[in-house]
Amino acid sequence: MLNAAGMAKRSRVWAVAPVVGVLLGVLLGALLVAPARAEPPVRVPPGSRADAQGHLVSGRGLRETSDFLAAELSRRGIDVQRIGPYAARGVELTRFVSRAPSTPWLAIHVLRTGGKTLIFFVPRAKPATTP
Repeated sequence: MLNAAGMAKRSRVWAVAPVVGVLLGVLLGALLVAPARAEPPVRVPPGSRADAQGHLVSGRGLRETSDFLAAELSRRGIDVQRIGPYAARGVELTRFVSRAPSTPWLAIHVLRTGGKTLIFFVPRAKPATTP
């Protein structure tokens, strides 16, 4: 038989259980609805997709992908330095280095290797916070 203290403790546990259930339901729902991969910060060529490793694979070749990204960056008014395309160690590469501090990415690398054209967004380093 439970005394008054035991009943109070038991009622507190049951009062918290619905809140925990709701929070778990919301978390599970968010995980199921959320996309597996976030949209890239810049529009990429049509036909681009994520491969099994999570890399962004372009549906076009290096030159077409590079030209598409250059036109998209220009259309959006983002100032970049374009380097390449050039070949090094059996890999063809074009780099777009952002000159605008407002972009969330520091550079975009378009890489052609093994018959695939890959697009990488290099994140900008977050500023160090001082305590």
